[in-house]
Amino acid sequence: MATKSLDTDQQISIQALIRSWEGKLTWDLLVTKIESSLAITTTRQTLDKYLNIKNEYKDRKRSLKGQPVSADNTDLLIYLQKDIDLAEKIIQLEAELKVAKDEIGYLQAFVQKIANIGQSDPNVMAIFQRAMRSIEESK
Repeated sequence: MATKSLDTDQQISIQALIRSWEGKLTWDLLVTKIESSLAITTTRQTLDKYLNIKNEYKDRKRSLKGQPVSADNTDLLIYLQKDIDLAEKIIQLEAELKVAKDEIGYLQAFVQKIANIGQSDPNVMAIFQRAMRSIEESK
């Protein structure tokens, strides 16, 4: 759960963190870095309520605009690379999920069609029921 209010020391620590920030700065990255570096659990909305933090964020964001990530800041580069890797993994898993859902839909339609045919043809229904028993037994 996020901290409802930040004391003065926490605000100063957060401002110092923002001031020393290198690379891309977003509220989400800042919240994550605050939690990992300062052990303060907060939210973007909470941070936005503090004028000193909000102004520090805006100033740093303005000063960083267009600056590439320093190759010396390997911690940040590793952190950003992990974000990229996770985003790519999410995209891959979402694509796999869509394929699986499509395949399940096709199979359900196929089974339904066989069941409908089986209503009028007892031979088809007998084969269908044997196949279903075989599947159940193999579980």
